[in-house]
Amino acid sequence: MNSWQGFLIGVVAVAVATTAAADVSRLTLNVEGMTQTGCSSPPAVRGTTLSFPGVRDANVSLERGEMTLEYEADQLDLGKLISTVERACQVGITRHPAR
Repeated sequence: MNSWQGFLIGVVAVAVATTAAADVSRLTLNVEGMTQTGCSSPPAVRGTTLSFPGVRDANVSLERGEMTLEYEADQLDLGKLISTVERACQVGITRHPAR
């Protein structure tokens, strides 16, 4: 094995260990008051949400009035995220009812 192959094996091992160690959760939230454009638009809500540590992904739907989060539960302060997004984007956020 040459040094380049050894480096790649090390990178893959670190990536696998990092992914396996994270406790990823998924949550759907109702988002009321979104508009097609401006600070209350889905891209603005998504961008604000993605700026939080621990958030891996956020999918926002204007049509359904909801946002689905993928996040690392041990790194995200969900209450702070909700209050910040509500203030910054002028929307209301509640937990999605269980299906």
